[in-house]
Amino acid sequence: MRGERAILIGCLLDGVMWASILFVAIWGNSLTLIGETVRGGPLLALEAALLIVLRRINRGTLTDYDYGTRKLEQFGNLIVGVALILGAFWLLNGVADRYDEVQEQSPTGLVFGAIAAVANLGINSWVFAMLWRASRTGTSIIVNGQLLSRLSKVISSALVAVAVIVNAMVGSEGIGHWADIVGTLIVVTVMLSFGVRMFRSALPHLLDRALGERQQATINRVLAASFDRYDELLEVRTRTQGSDAWIEIEVGFAPDRRMGEVAQLADEMAERIRGVIPGAHILVIPRAIG
Repeated sequence: MRGERAILIGCLLDGVMWASILFVAIWGNSLTLIGETVRGGPLLALEAALLIVLRRINRGTLTDYDYGTRKLEQFGNLIVGVALILGAFWLLNGVADRYDEVQEQSPTGLVFGAIAAVANLGINSWVFAMLWRASRTGTSIIVNGQLLSRLSKVISSALVAVAVIVNAMVGSEGIGHWADIVGTLIVVTVMLSFGVRMFRSALPHLLDRALGERQQATINRVLAASFDRYDELLEVRTRTQGSDAWIEIEVGFAPDRRMGEVAQLADEMAERIRGVIPGAHILVIPRAIG
């Protein structure tokens, strides 16, 4: 619930700041602040959608997923990553258009833009601190994903604040012009780096990536330790779902083996694997062979 509260507060404050920054960005004709709204707009909508999902998870009303909601959470993080990447390329186009052309900018608008940028930095830092405290348990991918997203906002808003302050102090020509361009490129760099990172971390889980070699070797050692108690190893399937490991093992038994003996061995194998891979979801399936 702490994570839900932190995301809710972040959504409300982000909405107010997004509208404020959009207003002063247009007033002051600041590409850097326009970049902040391009980065923040889609993320704000996705943040609200993820908050709704998290609220339903916490209240037990999301019952359509028998195997949990981790893939849904990862999908949300994947969309966040794609939105950051697409927004970054749109801003690069804006930089190309303004690169060698000095823009007319309102000095008063830039001053208010600098104030809004500093306020945005303060809000992002405060919400990041709340999310960091809520994510220390590591139980929710949504909260952890929002922590990473908020970190990108803190870094970006800090650099943006510096660029906008310089632009407001020296005007729209010379150093002020280049401060606006450099500030926008900083926003682009942050968006691309965090967008690619979130995309790469979410995609393998959506594609049911198998467990790593070390975990596979651990499973093989457990199976080898019980090799004389079953008749044939038929198949081992593994996948990751968020931070969870899912393991299915099909073991063959002769038709004359007793059900109680088979069930006992299946339970023992599952417990041994659970002991070396904490939190793993294990299903041992007995099959009659021969």
